[in-house]
Amino acid sequence: MVNSFHVEVLRFTNILEIEGARTTDHYSSLLDALEFGDQSGLSDDDKREMCLMSLQDHEPAEAAYQVLKHDMHDVLRDGQMRNAATEMLDEKLWEEYADSSLHEQMFNAGSLLYAAFPSSFPKPDAVHVVLSVTANDAKSKALLTPALNESFLVRLLADGMDDRAALHRLYHEELAGQSFPNAAEVVWIVRTKPLSDDAMQIEVVSSG
Repeated sequence: MVNSFHVEVLRFTNILEIEGARTTDHYSSLLDALEFGDQSGLSDDDKREMCLMSLQDHEPAEAAYQVLKHDMHDVLRDGQMRNAATEMLDEKLWEEYADSSLHEQMFNAGSLLYAAFPSSFPKPDAVHVVLSVTANDAKSKALLTPALNESFLVRLLADGMDDRAALHRLYHEELAGQSFPNAAEVVWIVRTKPLSDDAMQIEVVSSG
């Protein structure tokens, strides 16, 4: 028996940045990396603005390198960060970087760089989607758990998309098969809230 659900899109929003992706501590440590100096008189809002201004003191590619070095020094080699910094000027690495596990981090880097250099970097285009999902039978209801399985969620999203959508083109075999190890990299942030005994609200943040 095939699982069956009624899905309603409650909200669909394009976003330039992921709320809460960068904390005040992130901005403080980035200011230190940019050799800003004394931060004692800065408010939380000031620290973000000073980050943007400090990045603007560099050429865009060098600013991108500084952000990547701050954010991803533990997962990328220096040469990889240099290459990615140059590529970011023209490419949406949150969609195109070879290692999809880094797409969310690439988006966060690109979002900050776009805020500092809106004419030099691609415009961020992640999406924030809120769905109401109702199970149509008991077997389907068992899949609506608070700790939602990402493979199930990505397949649910794919079922509501045209066959020519990027998700189908990139992950055709995984969507059709039994295993989908990259599913957690497709949906960056997932939050769930029960609506009733057989319905759940699912909030997703991911690449457009």
